[in-house]
Amino acid sequence: MTAGQSLQALGEIERLIKHPPETSRIIEIDPKTAKVLLEERNKGNRPPKPNKVQQFTADITSSRWGLTGDTIKFGSDGRLLDGQNRLAACIRADRNILTHVVFNIDPALFGRMDIGKPRNAADVLHIAGYKYASTLASAVRWAYLIDTNPYNRDTLGPDFVLGLVREKYPDIEPFLSKGRAINKQYAHPAGQAAALLYKFSKSDGSKCSEFFGAWMTGKRNGPYQIIDTMQALLHSQKVNNNGRIHELVRASIIVKAWNIFRLGQKGSLAQLQAAMNAPIEKIG
Repeated sequence: MTAGQSLQALGEIERLIKHPPETSRIIEIDPKTAKVLLEERNKGNRPPKPNKVQQFTADITSSRWGLTGDTIKFGSDGRLLDGQNRLAACIRADRNILTHVVFNIDPALFGRMDIGKPRNAADVLHIAGYKYASTLASAVRWAYLIDTNPYNRDTLGPDFVLGLVREKYPDIEPFLSKGRAINKQYAHPAGQAAALLYKFSKSDGSKCSEFFGAWMTGKRNGPYQIIDTMQALLHSQKVNNNGRIHELVRASIIVKAWNIFRLGQKGSLAQLQAAMNAPIEKIG
């Protein structure tokens, strides 16, 4: 493909973005066009997948690439919604690819696209511009389970999670850094820790800050003894179970410790151990 043909390919795509056809178009995309599209049209997409790019590059360079019917998709807003890994492979292989291209896709349907690895809640939150998307997705899931049924094992759909972030838990984001700090120090899941602290703060914001501070600094005595006991029990459970703790067991222990701490009680190891085999308490 000559330089002029390259400009023609890019021009055709730009024209079809502005005046979208009802059906797909088969277009030969060259590396220069792919580069422009990724630089100018790939805003807010999920991170590229290096393994996919490597696989596609190998297929292109070994002439195993063909017109399979898979599509590169552009939204009605002009954004690239699907195909970034194929375009990246086109650039890396430095060869043209022939592909179907679809235009005028409703951006609201982005979370429902099921190409390669389906987009999960974290992908959709990342695309929507949220920081720490994986932690946020987990935190919102746990906040929702606490409010509804902690024992529900159904997967929450990406669009549903996005709706929860925007409408039900718009104030959960400040707790993500706290959850990540706990994860860094104690290796507890950041999302679950963030959700629990978020729910504790709804009960008593001042006490929640005190609880978190004592947990992070390792305060041992007086009113903080139950927090130390909690962390010691969590650690022992992890050691005794090949480095794992069931998420419901962990939640039960932490919630029980919080309820004891909030009431200003001394508490005991026996109370926390009993909580492991009982339904998760209501957060007081």
